[in-house]
Amino acid sequence: MSTRVAALTLAALASAPCTPAIAWNDTGHQVVALIAWEQMPAPLRSALIAAMRRATPDSGLPGLFAQDRRRLDAREREFFRRAATWPDLIRDVPAFHHPTWHHRDFYWKWDRGRVVDLPDVHVNAENLLERLAHFRQRLADPTIAGPDRAVTIAWVLHLVGDVHQPEHCSARVTAAEPFGDPGGNDFKLALRPPPNPERVRQSLHAYWDEAIEAAFRRQPGETATAYLERSARLIMARHPRTLLERDLAPGEFDVWARESLVAAQAAYPPTLLRNRAPSPAYRSMVVEVARRRAALAGYRLALLLQEVSSPRR
Repeated sequence: MSTRVAALTLAALASAPCTPAIAWNDTGHQVVALIAWEQMPAPLRSALIAAMRRATPDSGLPGLFAQDRRRLDAREREFFRRAATWPDLIRDVPAFHHPTWHHRDFYWKWDRGRVVDLPDVHVNAENLLERLAHFRQRLADPTIAGPDRAVTIAWVLHLVGDVHQPEHCSARVTAAEPFGDPGGNDFKLALRPPPNPERVRQSLHAYWDEAIEAAFRRQPGETATAYLERSARLIMARHPRTLLERDLAPGEFDVWARESLVAAQAAYPPTLLRNRAPSPAYRSMVVEVARRRAALAGYRLALLLQEVSSPRR
């Protein structure tokens, strides 16, 4: 890769915290990764970290591994959760960014108070479900090159999170939006709070992206690491794996996406109005759905990584 593209990659990584997310925001993705981390045995954790550190430097992925004097296990845990955000961090770098991989729209509409599923209007050849299936097959192949395996793992960390964000699997059709909304991006809510000089309105998609942060507010003086780990612990306590075991559907990506679609279809009640702030009751619903989706995403991600990392006979 050229020096110019490498420089663009580093610039994108440096500026990412100031730019809007396009999936669960970075808090959501990192919480999902931490939940998965807790479900995996130490040898698998170490193997995944070693594999991702073999990415080429110009990808920016190895640069997410902190080079400081903290304990190695703490830095590995941090790298794992940060790697789950990598596909968003490089969205300004054409060599690595693949916008169609983050979603798979299913079309539907309201008709006389009921949901009606519609035929696909447009499906990208490379989409969220297609990529998950492709990457599972790729990671199960022990012969793929180290740098390829590295970025593939990072994509899997991210896309398992994406498929559990309801608006990543939804395109609501209306008379004004015959080709879908898409994923709530065209459904605008209230103005974002100050400072907001351009008077930008929050989209419904962004509202769901930020649901994990809405569920767990960062406390004064709390470090990012402490905040993320506390959020993951609270989600696992509220939705322990033992209670979700029968719903895990390991590797059934279409099932996961259909769950998100059903959740998205419930995300447009008559009380939700354009250009208005959602009600406290709506916020509570979103928070509860998001917590459960994040728990499922973390548990399912751990199972998927264990599956593709197990030696084949």
